Order: sequence, then C-alpha cells, then structure tokens
Amino acid sequence: MSALTGSVPLQNITATWGAVAVLLSLVFYFVRRGSGVQNSLGKSQRLKEMRQAFKDIKSRTGVGESDTSKLDSAPKSTSIKISQLWIYPVKSLRGCPVSQAMLTREGFYLDRRFMILKVAEENPLKIENMHISHHANMSLFHPSIEDDKLLVRYRIPGNSEPSEDTLEVPLEPENLEKLQKLPVNMHSSQTTAYDMGEESSNWLSERFGFKVVLAYWGGNPRPVLGNLPGKAPSEGPKSKNAISKVISQVPVVGSILGSDDDAVIAFNDCAPYLVITEKSVADVTSRLPDNIEMDLTKFRANVVVKGSDAAFEEDFWGELTFGDDARIILTANCGRCKSLNVDYKTGQPGAGKDGEVLKLLQKDRRVDMGTKYSPVFGRYGFASKASESKILRIGDEVVISKKNEERTRFYWPGLSTNS
Repeated sequence: MSALTGSVPLQNITATWGAVAVLLSLVFYFVRRGSGVQNSLGKSQRLKEMRQAFKDIKSRTGVGESDTSKLDSAPKSTSIKISQLWIYPVKSLRGCPVSQAMLTREGFYLDRRFMILKVAEENPLKIENMHISHHANMSLFHPSIEDDKLLVRYRIPGNSEPSEDTLEVPLEPENLEKLQKLPVNMHSSQTTAYDMGEESSNWLSERFGFKVVLAYWGGNPRPVLGNLPGKAPSEGPKSKNAISKVISQVPVVGSILGSDDDAVIAFNDCAPYLVITEKSVADVTSRLPDNIEMDLTKFRANVVVKGSDAAFEEDFWGELTFGDDARIILTANCGRCKSLNVDYKTGQPGAGKDGEVLKLLQKDRRVDMGTKYSPVFGRYGFASKASESKILRIGDEVVISKKNEERTRFYWPGLSTNS
C-alpha cells in the first residue's frame, strides 16, 4: 500500500491497465480483421491514385532534371521564388533535382520511399538504420528516376563520374505481401518496411563492404512525434499520461488511438518537407575559405528559395504559399549534425577547413533551445490537407503567408533538449 490509506500504487494501476489494454487489443484485433482487406485496399487505391496523378503530370509537362530556364526567363522582381526542388528516393543517398514535384501529406511523391539498413554480422535479424552522418560513403551513390524505375549508380572515390553498372528496382513494387517485412524504428517512430530482395542487397553490400538490405516504405504510416501544424509541443506525445502511454504501446490499440492520417511520414527524419534559402547558404559560404563554396546539396532540402531579404530570416517563417494556392506549414527548425562535414567527392568525413561547417555554424546558429547543442539551418514543414496532389515548380512565386514573432521550439522525444 502507498502512504495514503486505501490508495493503490501507480505501478499497480499501470500493470492493471496494461492487462486491460491487452484484452482490448484482442477485441479490436477481431474487429479489424473484418476490415483489414478494406484498409489494405484503401492504401493500395491511394498509391494508385498518386501514381496516376504523377504520370498525368509527366505526360503533360515532363519531370526530369532540374530546369532553371523558367526562373531565369521570369521577369526580374524582388519577390521570392523557388530556385530548386529535390527528391531523395533513398534516404541519405544523393538527391535528384527536378523541375517540379507533387505534394503528398508524407512528402514529395517518391521522396524517401527507400532506405538502406545494415545487417549485424553476429545476428542477421538485427538491422540498423544507415544515415550519411555515420556512413559518409553513402554520398558515393547516385540515384535517378526513369519512368517507373529507381536507378542507382556508384562512383568509385577519386572518379568524377559514377560507373555504368546500375542497380535497377521498381519505384513502386507490386505484390508487397510477397516481400519479407522489416521493422523500422527511426527516432522512436516505428513502421513496417519491405525487403527488396537479394539482388539489390547483394549489389549494395558489395559496394559498402558489409551486409545491407534495401527497404521499401510501402505506405505504412510512420507517426510524427514532434512539432505538428497547429499544435504546441506540449500538446504532443510528451503530454500523455501513464495510462494512455501503456495503452498506446500495445500495437493494435495504439494504432487505433494514436493514428493520424495527416501526421505521417515515410523515411524522412522529423517532417515531410525541408525548406532552405539561397541567402542562408551564401552566408555559410562566407564563413569558409575564399576558394571554397558551400555545397547546397549537403543540406538535403526539398525546396530551395531565392529572393529573401536576409540570411536566416526563414527562422521566423510559419507558412509558405506557392502557385496554385499550395501551402507548406512550417513547424520546426532543423538542427544540424556532422553530415554537413562529409566530403561528397571522397565519401569520407571532411578534412581541413571545408570539414568544419558544423563548427562554424555553432558559433551563432544555436538559436533553438529545443535543440540547443546543434546549429539550426532550414525549416521543417507539412503540406496542408488541401494541397494534396498539387504541384510545385521551379520559378513559382513564394508568398510568406505567415510569420512568427518568435522562433519555434523544436520538439521530438529523445531528440530535443528540455531546457
């Protein structure tokens, strides 16, 4: 008994509710079994609709290498415009510049749909997420998108161009139920992925020098645990009480009570979109030696804009509106890691002054107490519900439709700092 007569210890309450949650999960399981086919069909139908919408766009205008002609020929003005758009089909590999991209709630269509996982030598069942900050040689892999296929080529360190030997996989594999399922846990946010098979695994493993697998997202929701549109950090998962935490950890019940179709991501880190400005990139270049220019691609942004008045003014942007009333709601700052120091030419951690980008930014860019040990560069964002399937194009005018009076504070359990 606790110190208060007649009260029950919290751990006993938690255990009791844990047992109740298990019983509830069994009930919900049988209820969901009846609708499981319908749920599967719903996800499959949405993927088909996204694929068809994308094909329709390609047939009308073409989607290929980044084309800046529209931007260059546009009337000169002081307005802000999109200067670059990027899709990263495989997380942490190089990106693909495109002239236009389709918005979905989980990111640009085809963005971060694949991920490479390292297989532990001592235990084949143990897999580890691979990120460029820990595996610098991921910068030597060059993905591209051609029709319905993802192509990946590898560049041997020292060479200026990748070899012609190419890994080829379907962008949207059929018959996912026939593929081996893989549990993926990124920053405590879990989802189920699919193993793309031995051919892709062997091709990548040979070049990495250790066993890896290529995982496909497959549309399975991965929850956003951090800053969401219209919600303060205190309204997120951090505010759950002990009972709701226990219940949400039971797979079936948790998926029902905690699901939010509008707050899901694929293999993106903390949000579906990342926006940066050319003005801020130029500021970083000014900190480097005279003969070195900051490689914009290291920031791994989806949307790059030009025409802003000052470096880092985007810290206070709350919402951007583009072209056909497409909107991206900016919710959080992006705290940076040592991936900025990677030498993309050699596939090694950077050396000398050009390998000190992170250190240079730490001098005055640690401006978010939610990520107080990391410098901030760029803003995370979410497409509005009404923006699903709308298109962003290079040259589109960008309207800052909302500004914040103060910088937002980054929140993600296990990643953010408390004070």
